Amino acid sequence: MSDTGQQETTLSRDDALSLQAQAREFESSLLAAMDAEPATAVASLQAASQALTELQERLRQHPDVKLPMLERLERSMNRLAGELYGRGACDHLDQQAQQAFIDRFAQRLTLLDGIGPVSARALFAHGISDLEQLKALKPEALDNVKGLNAATRARIKQNLP
Repeated sequence: MSDTGQQETTLSRDDALSLQAQAREFESSLLAAMDAEPATAVASLQAASQALTELQERLRQHPDVKLPMLERLERSMNRLAGELYGRGACDHLDQQAQQAFIDRFAQRLTLLDGIGPVSARALFAHGISDLEQLKALKPEALDNVKGLNAATRARIKQNLP
């Protein structure tokens, strides 16, 4: 930090290598989850999620560093989580752990105006794990999502492109 209280944005070689190592750890955990059997994939997916969270925290310290592939990898991770959930890979988890799993991997759905955590959970349970999947739906397909009331469906439909 400088004397003015502004955060230092110059990235040292060591920091760059450390960020690269964290990105590789995330990618490795995600690949392990993709290759695993559903029963063991949840743990690998949660490790990937944790690695991504730590990497994103580090990147906030360096706003000049952009890793565009992270968004794509996060979307893949969320889709894998949705597929695993839909195939019953989380059935062995207690209700609190299942809720935490859904909340983590449905979180990006809340970026669309009109979707809060409860609606995101309902969409995720219905097999929609990211905004691209949601935007690809025909608006009337939302009528089949259990847990969305009419007002919520209307808000989501209104905010879809």
